[in-house]
Amino acid sequence: MQHPSSNSPKRESSLVHFLFVWFLVGSSFFGPGWNIADAAPVSIPISSMEVGLLFGTVVVAVLWVAGFRPSISASGGYFIAETGLHYLLILGWSLFLPFEETLPVWQDVSLSSLSIALAAALVFTSTGRQARHFIWKHGRKLVKTSPT
Repeated sequence: MQHPSSNSPKRESSLVHFLFVWFLVGSSFFGPGWNIADAAPVSIPISSMEVGLLFGTVVVAVLWVAGFRPSISASGGYFIAETGLHYLLILGWSLFLPFEETLPVWQDVSLSSLSIALAAALVFTSTGRQARHFIWKHGRKLVKTSPT
C-alpha cells in the first residue's frame, strides 16, 4: 500500500479540474458543433448554440472518462495554441477569398478541426514538446538571451 507522502505524484480528478479542462479544451469544440448544427438539414428542438455547447461538453466528457485528464496548465496552453492557430488558418485562407465574402460553413468546420488537431499535437504529444523546445531554443538565440 502506498502512502500519500510517497514520491509518486497522483493527479487529482476533481470537479474544479474538470470544469477548467471543459472551459479551456471544450471551448474549441463549441464553434464546430454550432456550425455543424447550422449546416445540417436536420430540424431539432434546440438552438445551434446549445448544440455547440453540447458537442463540446460531450467531447470533453468522453475524453475525461477515457482517462485523458490534462493538467490545467497544459489545457491553457492548448487553449492559446488552438486560438492562435485558428486565427492564423482563417487569415491565411481569407487571402484566397474575394473581398467581403464569408467562409462557407463546411470550410470553417474543416479549418477549426485542423486547428484543433494541430494544437492537440503541439501541446499533448512528445513530438510537440520537442517542437516547442526547438522553437524556444532557437527563438532565444534569435533575441540573443542566455538560456536558463
